[in-house]
Amino acid sequence: MKYYRLEKSVDTKVIGRHTIQLDFVDKKSQDSCRSLVGNAFPDFKIDMRFYLEKGSKLTDVVRSCVHVPGFMINERVKIIFEQCKLPEHRYYEATVTDHKGVVHPYYCLHIMPNDYSMIDFDKTIFKKTTEPMKIWPELAFPNMEEIKNAPEIRIKSLEEKEKYNEEFSHKLYVVLDVLRIHDSEKYDMLFFPDVDVTIIYISEKLANMLKSEKITGIGLYPCDDIENLE
Repeated sequence: MKYYRLEKSVDTKVIGRHTIQLDFVDKKSQDSCRSLVGNAFPDFKIDMRFYLEKGSKLTDVVRSCVHVPGFMINERVKIIFEQCKLPEHRYYEATVTDHKGVVHPYYCLHIMPNDYSMIDFDKTIFKKTTEPMKIWPELAFPNMEEIKNAPEIRIKSLEEKEKYNEEFSHKLYVVLDVLRIHDSEKYDMLFFPDVDVTIIYISEKLANMLKSEKITGIGLYPCDDIENLE
């Protein structure tokens, strides 16, 4: 199975002049959204009413200031996602008011990590480098040449990866170069934040569906460094 990296677009011709397209209708809503955490679903109702920033364009996937792993999507994208196998996830209802005052229904997709046991650490390749793989996925791009030429480091488990992170701090980085997984469950979306920061991978099937429907507000990048193991 071939995978793609799925990212939110930063093309100003597509999303407009703002990196973040949406802002909160009620500033108090920021507090409830800040209470969201990446590794747990909330037990409270979140006020997700947004307006489209002046100079921004409304896309199928929009960039918002809600910092949970996932995407702010409209019904078109939700229908596509519902036809695919995602990791554990939840949708929160949201609204976006455009420049003409029209209110559009949206959803905040909040995803949890896939099971790390899918990763074959013995065959997965990490690199020890001074270049971080990602800081902010859509805004900072790594020097891939440096990463490719960096020395390999063998890591046997997630716990060992975390140990290296603590040891190197911000002087050196351990970054993923080749990911090898067991895909018996055939997920269409992969998310391993403790190994690969905030990068979200999707299957070729899901990528083709997004392309076919001409979904706006995204970038799709082929990933040749993911291998499936039987």
